[in-house]
Amino acid sequence: MKHFSSLISTLLLATVLFSSNIFAQDKVHYSTFAGHTDNIWGLVFSPDGQMLASGSRDGTVCLWEVSTGHQRKILKGLLPGSEVGFAFSPDGRTLATSAALNIDLWDTTTGQHKNSLIGHTTGLTDLTFSPDGRTLASASWGGIFLWNVATGQIRKRLLEHTHDVLSVAFNPNGTLIASGSRDKTIRLWDANTGKSRKTLTGHTDRVTKVVFSSNGNTLASASDDDTIRLWNVATGKYQETLVGFESHVYSLVFSPNGSMLATGSMDGIRLWNVTTGKFHEMFIKSTSKLGIFTSFAISPDWSTFAIGSAFSPTIRSRNIHLWKLTSPHPPKPTANQVYEKAIRAVMWIVNPGIGEGSGVLIDKKSKLAITNAHVTDKQNIIDVYFPAPDEKGELIKDRNFYLTSSGVLKRLGYYTKGHVIAKNEKTDLAIIKLDGLPETARQIDWKFTSPTTKAGDLVYVLGNPAKQDLWRWTLGEFLNDHGEFLHIQSDVFGGNSGGPVLNK
Repeated sequence: MKHFSSLISTLLLATVLFSSNIFAQDKVHYSTFAGHTDNIWGLVFSPDGQMLASGSRDGTVCLWEVSTGHQRKILKGLLPGSEVGFAFSPDGRTLATSAALNIDLWDTTTGQHKNSLIGHTTGLTDLTFSPDGRTLASASWGGIFLWNVATGQIRKRLLEHTHDVLSVAFNPNGTLIASGSRDKTIRLWDANTGKSRKTLTGHTDRVTKVVFSSNGNTLASASDDDTIRLWNVATGKYQETLVGFESHVYSLVFSPNGSMLATGSMDGIRLWNVTTGKFHEMFIKSTSKLGIFTSFAISPDWSTFAIGSAFSPTIRSRNIHLWKLTSPHPPKPTANQVYEKAIRAVMWIVNPGIGEGSGVLIDKKSKLAITNAHVTDKQNIIDVYFPAPDEKGELIKDRNFYLTSSGVLKRLGYYTKGHVIAKNEKTDLAIIKLDGLPETARQIDWKFTSPTTKAGDLVYVLGNPAKQDLWRWTLGEFLNDHGEFLHIQSDVFGGNSGGPVLNK
């Protein structure tokens, strides 16, 4: 089937929950937050993914409600012109911000200033909380400070780098700290004693970013030598080197299961396979419309990407763009479960010498079905086959069977003629009226439970291009519940002819 993109109205057939902690590929740009008046130099999601903090050179930090785009709080009093850094505490109740020499702690509910941490005498570069929230690590040109969050006092100073420290990160259990420096090295520190454990060498320019994987076994480091290195934390040996960047990388984010790494640079967001070290795709590329990317963040469950932009010839304000994500690789058992539940509503449309496709019966009373316009081609009458049982009474799922067994299917009654009554070549859609309903179509339970979905909610649309069992997903927006069918608007990829729909 040829590739197509269209808007469909389709039927909710099955609801299956699946983990969103899987590498996401398909995406929908669904919101833009506007409000900053200067370049955005930092973005971070709250631990629950419900809030997004953005910092700008205009001297403000904004707290946004992710689901609505509502600007909850504006934190003022920061130094205009500074590149603002910040970090959420693990409970999401505190936001630490840094600008120039200042570290400030803010209450994220009220927006009130809680405390200032005084001690740095050289420029701050990075901030991160320990997993238990009791310690804040701050990196600066002069070294690393570990702060007692409750008292605001310095616990330790880590000063063994020979040049500016540009990035700092805790491992997931809080026992190790990693730091990247202008001295081209990475150091691993004991978080309790402050002692240096290992020095990782190999980069040929300054190390600008370090981050641990979710299990703490792998460390990723970005450098101005235009490479990313993946290190084995236990041995200190590097495992893979990622190359092919067009501009310096300023951000690294592991997927929740550690299988993928997202890298952010001014020209776009790239996705990498951690196991192989191979480039997967340019996820989002900077354009004149979006602006030059200055920062990006991913929600903890990897369901939402946020990108901060700077100057663009087509925009005056500095915007934040949000994408919702889907997964093309759900766990196979889940995909098969969906296939099992949806197969009774699938029909095969065959035009010898022209093409074949699948569809979903959308109106039993009127005997109407939806398919692709290119499958019907110029003909007004097409052959429609419904799932047939084998000798054990189980429905046959082999596509090839329906393409080669037309005589048997017609004789046994799993066949009907379809008449094209409406067609839109531009959107590649056609509606057909069926002469009859085979037994397997009449047996479908059409009294499905009305969903709790509300207008504007996002839903998943599934398809099986390249003859794969429901192996790809895209996003749609729920519009209306018409009782006998649901109206959903979605971009659709090739192979998703009338695919079943899943609520998130």
